[in-house]
Amino acid sequence: MTTPTADTPTADTPNPRTGDQVFDSYAAAMTVDGAPLLGHLVLYSIFDGEVTRDDLERWFTELGLDPQFVPAKLRSVDAYERVTGPDGVRVSYPLPLDDPGDVISRVGRKTTGRAPGRGTVRRQATLMVRPVTRDGGQIVRHLVREVRDEEETRLSYDACLGAAIFRRDNDVDEAGAGELLIEAQPTAIATLPGPEQLVVRHMLGEIQTEYRHRCTYVSGDKLRGVIRTYIESLNAVRVRPTGGVYFVHARHAHTLAALRELVSRFTAGSHLVRIPLPDADEMREMVIGAFTTKAKDDLDRLARDIATAGQAAGDDAVQKLYARFTELQKATAEHAALLSTTLDDTTASLDLVKLQLGSLLARAGTDDDE
Repeated sequence: MTTPTADTPTADTPNPRTGDQVFDSYAAAMTVDGAPLLGHLVLYSIFDGEVTRDDLERWFTELGLDPQFVPAKLRSVDAYERVTGPDGVRVSYPLPLDDPGDVISRVGRKTTGRAPGRGTVRRQATLMVRPVTRDGGQIVRHLVREVRDEEETRLSYDACLGAAIFRRDNDVDEAGAGELLIEAQPTAIATLPGPEQLVVRHMLGEIQTEYRHRCTYVSGDKLRGVIRTYIESLNAVRVRPTGGVYFVHARHAHTLAALRELVSRFTAGSHLVRIPLPDADEMREMVIGAFTTKAKDDLDRLARDIATAGQAAGDDAVQKLYARFTELQKATAEHAALLSTTLDDTTASLDLVKLQLGSLLARAGTDDDE
């Protein structure tokens, strides 16, 4: 059985629900046998789908989850920025293009520019969207065709095959309101070979389709952000430095169960897995090591920021530094209590940073008096 190890979708995860059932049985067995539970390792994979913000609000209420983690309302301008931005709709294909159908089927997804069964691509075209102008009334971006010729070692461009224009609606009291207008440039498109004309027109249509989708449904990236932020609010410890695998103490088991149910209501294939950790020395050492490493990194970063701020730091900057210190101090105390340990190294580092902060606060106070 393969278990996902990151908070991004994994294509090779077979039947995650079977894995969930195994872990559920394990957790139930531990409860029945009275085995002490330290907490859970939490992993999740979430995919794009058709989840609306209204869906999230309703599910949060039904599952007793904190509504503050429901994302803000979707904005039309954000959908436009996403669809026409660097990670938006684009496509690459080899030249000459023999089968436009294969390329059309891949529009909207990142492609390698290599056709099936072909060797090295000497000439390659890429259709992409590039910014032109932006003001209080509209944002204009053009569909550009870039041709890379390896033999001639040069690039050439068709600057405007179409335009994706976002017309702002400044008459409504809603930030980011507006609509997308797609304008094809028939004369420019007609200069291309027939197969490429089909791809260009399909891509312009795909931009419109993706825009409407983004205006209606919460993206997979945003859903992953909701789950990640919620888990981290439980004072979770990142077991893997890059994220995606967290330790959450047993006292949050009920919330994790609700989050698991929430994720199961997302797109098919989305899942959250809780791996029970028995209260054993080896498990404690793993969690303590992960927390100590992250705390040290955070404290080192805070110490550098305090030193950089120096005497020039204003009241707001000092207060933000102090708030960061307070959060780290609180997290250290809480984990020390939950893990029945002293976390001496982290506490010593906290004391050093506290001295730096004290000096900075004292200088700020002196400046105020002056």
